[in-house]
Amino acid sequence: MIHQATQEISNYFTMREIKHTIGEGDNNMSYVEAGFNGKVVKGVIMRFFSSSDNYDIAVRVGNFGGASVPQERREDVLDVLNGLNCRFRFVKFCIVSSGTISVEYDLGQSTPPDALGEMCREVFIRFIQILDEAYPIVMKALWG
Repeated sequence: MIHQATQEISNYFTMREIKHTIGEGDNNMSYVEAGFNGKVVKGVIMRFFSSSDNYDIAVRVGNFGGASVPQERREDVLDVLNGLNCRFRFVKFCIVSSGTISVEYDLGQSTPPDALGEMCREVFIRFIQILDEAYPIVMKALWG
């Protein structure tokens, strides 16, 4: 089932000519998926997840950096991610259970429906800027 919030984001992205797809995921989720190339980072896929007809949206970039964090580097990488979390207050960098790096942002349920598309566009643009800046830092932490 495609939730209303997902459809509204898709409609707005279409209007703003942001290439995207919509889909359905597990646990009654629907999502808008948009890819981008920044100045530094390339081939990033961002998803805007909705799990209900409320307007709480989970924004996720999975597998940032394109590799699983080696066990022997996890402590160093976590220190770097913590520094990035302090530096960029709008997003959260974390290592997920698969061992890859995820970058996350959440819009609250109080997001006004008529502002949802523009807010997601702003998050999309902000992610591009942040990930461009963070990518070399993460790569250095991953590969020394």
